[in-house]
Amino acid sequence: MRLAGACIGAGYFLAVFCAGSQEAESSMSAFGKWIPQGFVNRNVVIPSFNDGKLGSRLTAATLVRLDDDRLEAGRTVIEIYGDTPPQDTRVEMPGAIFHMTANVVRSGERSRVIRSDFEAEGDSMVFDATTSIGAMKGRVKTFIFDTGPQTGQSKQSQPGAD
Repeated sequence: MRLAGACIGAGYFLAVFCAGSQEAESSMSAFGKWIPQGFVNRNVVIPSFNDGKLGSRLTAATLVRLDDDRLEAGRTVIEIYGDTPPQDTRVEMPGAIFHMTANVVRSGERSRVIRSDFEAEGDSMVFDATTSIGAMKGRVKTFIFDTGPQTGQSKQSQPGAD
């Protein structure tokens, strides 16, 4: 899985998630249709598999179906697994609304995206699983860890590094 990000203007972070993300949201939508409206589900874990391999896992402290189209999740963590552990991505949202027909997740609370080579957090987040595009707004902070300017790899992984 790859994630490309760009900081656009003050307080706006745009990220494009590739491979694996759409499967997580499709599983969430299918699962959501089985939840009775208004029932509070606690400690929910929703795995998503791609060719028999775990592609992602959504965990939520609470999950409630609000109506025919929306699920509300509390203390949500989405883990998207790459081919190697450094490619794994973790998305943390204190609260989120998933629009099943639009395949869009929205959080109006401070959310965070973490991978081995970067961290980004912002006051709100939107992710469209159909287009695999997400955005963070508000007081956005992005940290990019130990990457070379041309290769995007840490010095330790480059040939001839001391």
